[in-house]
Amino acid sequence: MESMEKTSTQPGLWNKINKWMHSILGPVVSMFLFFMMALTFVDVVGRYVFNSPVVGGVELTEFAMAIVIFLGLTLLCCEEGHVVVDIFDNFVPEGMKSIQNVMINIVNFIVMGVISWQLWIKAGEAIEYGDRTQFLSLPMGPLIYFMSIMTGVSSVVMLFIMVKSKKTGK
Repeated sequence: MESMEKTSTQPGLWNKINKWMHSILGPVVSMFLFFMMALTFVDVVGRYVFNSPVVGGVELTEFAMAIVIFLGLTLLCCEEGHVVVDIFDNFVPEGMKSIQNVMINIVNFIVMGVISWQLWIKAGEAIEYGDRTQFLSLPMGPLIYFMSIMTGVSSVVMLFIMVKSKKTGK
């Protein structure tokens, strides 16, 4: 008979975290996508009808795109929605599939962690050098820190997925 008590590494906690991440990050991604769409519309109308594009429209679109991509990365990791190449799956014995999944998630965790770390270093350099955008003079450092943090969150998500797959065998 199964215990009704759930520990922090059982899939129940992961489901709650996953749901929470989607309820918070999903609407934010949607708002930034809508912002990019509206900005592009206004920019095109301004450019072709009034011969006056939105000043800094490209920079704002780039910032919004970075936010959408890195929030989306975290949501994608939560859903385990990455591109999967299953070339070796036919050659891996059934009993080794769970070990294969754990190894893949360890590699994903490490790669995402290294990317997060390197972005963090780059953000510090951007702050130190005072990197700003050309037209609106927006500081680049905070955006790069955001990218680093979201990549770090994605790395931790990969760790949760690894623990979940080890516990459930999926």
